[in-house]
Amino acid sequence: MTEYMPVISLVVLAIVVAVGFIKKVNLGFFSLGVAFILAIAGGLKASDVTKGFSSSMFVTLVGVTFLFGMASQNGTLDLFSKKIVALVGKRTVLIPVLMFALSAFISAIGPGHIAAGILMTTFAMYLAFEMKINPMVTALFAKLGANAGCASPLSLTGLLAKELSEPLGYSGFEAHLFLSTLLSGFVFTLVIYIGSKSYKVKADNPLKWSDIPKFNRDQKLTMAAIAVMVICCIGFKFDTGLFAFIMASVLILLGAADEKAAIKGIPWGTLVFICGVGALVSVIDKLGGINLVSDFLNGFIGPKTAVPIMAATSGILSWVSSTTGVVMPALFPIAHEVAVANSLSYVELIAAITATSFAAAISPLSTGGAIIMSSYSASKETTNEEMNNMFKTLFLLSVANVAINVLMSALGVFSLGGLFS
Repeated sequence: MTEYMPVISLVVLAIVVAVGFIKKVNLGFFSLGVAFILAIAGGLKASDVTKGFSSSMFVTLVGVTFLFGMASQNGTLDLFSKKIVALVGKRTVLIPVLMFALSAFISAIGPGHIAAGILMTTFAMYLAFEMKINPMVTALFAKLGANAGCASPLSLTGLLAKELSEPLGYSGFEAHLFLSTLLSGFVFTLVIYIGSKSYKVKADNPLKWSDIPKFNRDQKLTMAAIAVMVICCIGFKFDTGLFAFIMASVLILLGAADEKAAIKGIPWGTLVFICGVGALVSVIDKLGGINLVSDFLNGFIGPKTAVPIMAATSGILSWVSSTTGVVMPALFPIAHEVAVANSLSYVELIAAITATSFAAAISPLSTGGAIIMSSYSASKETTNEEMNNMFKTLFLLSVANVAINVLMSALGVFSLGGLFS
């Protein structure tokens, strides 16, 4: 039976993804149980499963989400967003651009695409209804921004990419990955901006600077803590997760945030999802499943087709699963094998994988599209016909975004012209 374990392990992964898609269960917990059964069947030890559960990744993600949970809980992020929008004043034609830029910035400094996406998409939807402009397009700009900024060295995706790549022997690619994902998001945002004629937006801005309260003591301390973390982690290369705990501890001691509310705000399910699926993929790797896939891909792809094929694979997989929970843990090890076999840049491969996977994440089958639809229905009474039309529109936009990213991959855009090589 051992000789069939590579194939069995891949079939099991497909079943796990299918179960998660159909039953909407947390794949993290499910994956851990399945990983243990698979390990026993393949003659591995229980320790092989637990070793695959990255404790360093878990601590890092808890630290970052804990700190930014405080920033969300005490109103810092929400007030900061309102003040930036108020600065636009009567230049409302800048609102769509601002939604993308502000959402990308907030995502990049730490909260990541899920937290920033929920915050900014809801905010953008509220603002659009107040300004009587297209709410779905405005919210889409915000979600595209959250996805575009999420691969920074401080954000969940960037940290995950580092944790997945370092055991494979890769480091120092943080800026390349961040700029690739940012570029991908910007390109499609530009397409939507022109296609929706958002450059013609004219409306009254409901947010006036004089009506918005000043930052209070707690919010000023929170912004200072975030600024210190950004400077120390990017400028001095401190461990992001552990340093986030230091800043969070300072805020707790100074009484600047509600500790219990921030703990409840940590996306525990998401963190277990990421680490649990990572443990399953680790077991599959030990059983030879990853090598089997890479050998299969290497059998019909070459140096010129590897990047677009890997990009397309990530986009398709992202339509039915999570980028950070499934796509990255599953495809990064394969990218390493493909890169070695074809003398390609591993960093270009993972940049194409990550960017294209997030391009698909505006689909209503993914968290991003679901956030837009739920925000819309929460802001306005919506008929089934409207929801169906929105579902179809978002999915088609997701397909178009993936196609553009695959084309960019084929043209070598994600090599960034060798800027970081």
